[in-house]
Amino acid sequence: TSFSEGQQSPSILYCQLAARAAAGWHSWTPPQHALPAVVPGVQPMLDALLDHTERRFGRELTSTALTAMTFAVNGLSATEMEDVLSMDESVLDTVFQYHTPTVRRLPSHVWARVQRQLDDLLVDQGHTTRWYHRQLWECAEKRYAVLKPRVSKLMGIYFANIVDPALRKERHIADQPYVLSDQPGTKFFDVDVSQLNRRRCAESLRHLVNAEMWDETAAEATQDKEQGPLAGIACRAY
Repeated sequence: TSFSEGQQSPSILYCQLAARAAAGWHSWTPPQHALPAVVPGVQPMLDALLDHTERRFGRELTSTALTAMTFAVNGLSATEMEDVLSMDESVLDTVFQYHTPTVRRLPSHVWARVQRQLDDLLVDQGHTTRWYHRQLWECAEKRYAVLKPRVSKLMGIYFANIVDPALRKERHIADQPYVLSDQPGTKFFDVDVSQLNRRRCAESLRHLVNAEMWDETAAEATQDKEQGPLAGIACRAY
């Protein structure tokens, strides 16, 4: 029974996950047949909830999105998530399997629906979203480890600002310049008119390394071509 399983996993987090699962059951469904099932342990319980979410919204979309959020250094904003998912052909193929869009880009409401489904398991930190509890993050890391290299490559390309120009234009992928400024050609040391792109500084190198994109990692670390050799050091300070 759910009560006995709760006794085997006596933690507030487990009880929250189990209650979340049971809240979606129909009154006429026997507990042993209800989905998502209540099972002992935080990892199995989270797996059951995420299995249910993936069945509802699509495994390819949901697993890729949650992998990106899980392995992001500081979570992802809604725009960043839409951009990254819009770079993934397999995700777009499943989203648009029944129609051909005018613009081949992930609609904003698609990720928003997944977020709402998992709302009490996530937390907004500034402009980004991540798992609200460290144990959820650790469980998600184990669950989605097999997808890490593929999704890290997408995020590395995105945050290092090396998206193919044609793809960027076609899918309206946001630019991730090294320096944020209203004045073109501004260098990172022009502090009165510019600032470093902290999102790029925080995310780009981690994902390039995880994807084993060594040439791109070296270029991103030094920034010789775009900003000069000291820029990479400045960014790493963040």
